[in-house]
Amino acid sequence: MTQLNRSVAPGFYAIEKLVFPEYQKIEIKNEVFLYALKAGTQAVIRLDLIFDAGLVRQLQSAQANFTASMLSEGTPTKSAFALAEALDYYGSYFQTRANADDAVATLYCLEKHLSQCLPLFMEALTESIFPEKELDIQKKNSLSKLSVNEKKNGYLCKKHYYKNIYGANHPYAAFSNAENIQAITRETLQQFYQNNYIQGLKYVMISGQFSESSITLISTHIKNSKFEPKQFQQPVLNSLLNPGKHFIEKSDSVQSALRIGKSSISRSDADFRKLQFLNLIFGGYFGSRLMKNIREDKGLTYGIYSVLEPNLYGASWYIDTDINTKNRTAGIEEIYKEIEIIKTQPIPSEEINTAKNYYLGSFLKSLDGPFSLADRLKIIIDNNLTDNYYPEFVSILNNTTAQDLQGLANKYFSTDDIVEVVVGKK
Repeated sequence: MTQLNRSVAPGFYAIEKLVFPEYQKIEIKNEVFLYALKAGTQAVIRLDLIFDAGLVRQLQSAQANFTASMLSEGTPTKSAFALAEALDYYGSYFQTRANADDAVATLYCLEKHLSQCLPLFMEALTESIFPEKELDIQKKNSLSKLSVNEKKNGYLCKKHYYKNIYGANHPYAAFSNAENIQAITRETLQQFYQNNYIQGLKYVMISGQFSESSITLISTHIKNSKFEPKQFQQPVLNSLLNPGKHFIEKSDSVQSALRIGKSSISRSDADFRKLQFLNLIFGGYFGSRLMKNIREDKGLTYGIYSVLEPNLYGASWYIDTDINTKNRTAGIEEIYKEIEIIKTQPIPSEEINTAKNYYLGSFLKSLDGPFSLADRLKIIIDNNLTDNYYPEFVSILNNTTAQDLQGLANKYFSTDDIVEVVVGKK
């Protein structure tokens, strides 16, 4: 047996290509497709049903989130406890969540138990009765959580940032208040459920290790279910950008929450992947410029980062941090200085290479495992991207120059229409 020489560092190998696994696309009924991505070594599967039931479709605030959370609360024949107990017997469970642009119901189980778990999962999704008692409990819990959140500077900063980026009535800025939660009724949830779940199935995805018989079983259950697709029309969403400085007073605060940002581009834009890389260098990881300057060199905050956040009907780029009130002015000045520097001075090649190696390594790590791959596939499907979107990532990154990045900084990091939100003590 060869002894490992720990005094010698392992070799360095540049990442030159990336292979995204092949997947099947099978029509189940009426242009509802099943995407099957086989990967991993364990016979565990994840089944996702994606619905046109996100925040962009709700008719009143809190409707999408409450509908998603109530889908596990019982059917005409099974209580929430009975459903959970029956699935738990097989070491399985399901969860539902409403996102900005869609809603997802997910079942995790061993493939050998799919025939027992799938009927329970389908029953919960197609026969949900939204019990009044459970709804009252969820409303009380939501009101309690809201009461806690509204005391947090970070929550208020996030809320006011999206309000000024998209407009108070935009679904991406939908932060419910107590009145919104109280206005939720069983009837309003049932209406949304019927229109956006039962008649709003977009597609189905299975990932993990599975056989053709599992694909057939899932296809048969979906085909024979109540679920129907509908012609999805892009929602008409008007963003009302309100640039400038916005201060929200919290007189008892020692810390100030800060978010500075602006509207940005979607994943389908040709510049998006290079802009992601530019954002990484600026504030997207621990070795970023914001971290080195404002945290490491000047000690003004424990952490600061920048985010490029794309949704289907709008995108945002922002810088986020919590900072001691006495250091707030200095911190904000340093942020704007860093924006100007990255716009006016080419990024050194050593900094680019370090960030590139980190980015490619972390990206490969994010593709580790079948469920992570399924998350990436969902991005491809939702944004109507090509199957080469991720394999092209390596070559695009390796061919990105300092001049490219400086041009993108001037194009997308302009401060002319920037939104600055501060929550804290004057």
